[in-house]
Order: sequence, then C-alpha cells, then structure tokens
Amino acid sequence: MNFFKKLFGGVETDEKAKDGTAIYTYNQQAGFEPPAPMKYVEDVVNHFQTVFAGRESSVFHEIISDTIHIDVNVMSPTEEEPFWVLYTNGMSDLPMTIPDEVQEQMEEVIDRAEVMIFLPASWELTEESLKDENLYWPIRLMKQMARFPHQYNTWLGYGHTIPNYAEYEPYADGTGLNGVIMFQLSEELSVISAKDGTQIHAYFLLPLYKEEMDYKLEHGMDALLDKLFELGDDALILNPNRKNTCK
Repeated sequence: MNFFKKLFGGVETDEKAKDGTAIYTYNQQAGFEPPAPMKYVEDVVNHFQTVFAGRESSVFHEIISDTIHIDVNVMSPTEEEPFWVLYTNGMSDLPMTIPDEVQEQMEEVIDRAEVMIFLPASWELTEESLKDENLYWPIRLMKQMARFPHQYNTWLGYGHTIPNYAEYEPYADGTGLNGVIMFQLSEELSVISAKDGTQIHAYFLLPLYKEEMDYKLEHGMDALLDKLFELGDDALILNPNRKNTCK
C-alpha cells in the first residue's frame, strides 16, 4: 500500500515533497447535485456489525445532502474495547475519480470508500453535547473527507494527507490537530465486500499536527507511523491533546 505516491487529482503545483509526493491544490468544486441513490447501506452496516460485534449502534442522519447522502454510524464502547467506533455510510455510493495510471498498477479496484475513526469511551456523543464544536469536530471531519473526493472529482487513498485549509487551522479551539492522514487497519476490518461483488475500502482517519504532515512528506508514511505508534492507544483512539510526535 506504499504505492500511493501518485496523482491525487486537483491542480499540480511546481512543488514536490521530499518523499516524491506531488502537491496539489483544490480551488474548483463541482456544482450542487442531488444526492446519489444509497446503494451499499446494508453492506456497510453488516460489515461493521460483523467485525465489531456485540456493540449497540445508532446513526447520525444527514438532513441536507449535496452529491451524496452521508450518514455517520456510531457503535458504542464495550468492556473489552473501550472506545467508540464511528464510520460513514454513503461515501461509497459514487466511485471516486481514480487516474488511469494509478488504477492500472493496482491489483484491485479502489474507487469506492468510506472513512472511520475511534473515539475514547469518555467522548460525549449526545445531540446536546455535539453542539459543542470541541466534541463535534471529528464527525465534521469524517463528513468533509467523505464528500471531498466527490466535490473535487478526485480520490482519497492510503497515505494521503489533507491539511485543514491552507493555513493548517486547528479543527477546534480545544485541539491543535490541524490535518489528517488516511490509514487502513487490517484487511478484515477495512475491506467491505458488497453483495454485488464491489469492494469498498474503509480508510481510518488519523488526525495530525502540521509538523507530522511535514515529516511524512519528507520521510514517508512508514517513518511517520513508527513515530505515531510509539503513542500507544493515542495512535488510534483520538486524543485531541495528544503529544506532537514531530516537535
């Protein structure tokens, strides 16, 4: 999966990262379109209920949708795994725009995706608590990432980093995290096999600091992961005030 140093869509600048990654900017969004039909709702839900069995589930339904309808499904913590599992449902209703030269080098079709994240068991996820941006921002991030490739006619894949705006603005007042990288858990957890034979890839969102994104662009994905996984649980279960591993 270290292959993803390829075209990412958008407009290529003259700037290259030290790891060889082309840097792209995105200025032109697609126009408003009615949401696509939801094709894989049951497939996605069944997958997560299988791989994260024994959890109670609920859904944050999207009220107004542009291009695709994106729900965020929530699976409650368990005693054995004390963290919330959140995943989108709807991103995969439309294929992402994968450059031909990228897809030709892949052994599988990678144009359908969803995103997921883990939150600590202490994170409040009630309708009232989510009025607080310090609690809502991970859900907002998930919806932004799920809609991003369809709005900009591009794609997301393993190893892609996306800053929060060009200025690397923190996601909320209560965190310094200001970007995200696309990761994948084991194939059992992250590859969804739909009934029609389609494979949907669930990418795991790892929020980062600017210095960590810069480090990845200079040294590569594996080097950054080595640093992140020194954090223990904070590597995968979101801690909005975790240590900056590159500062």
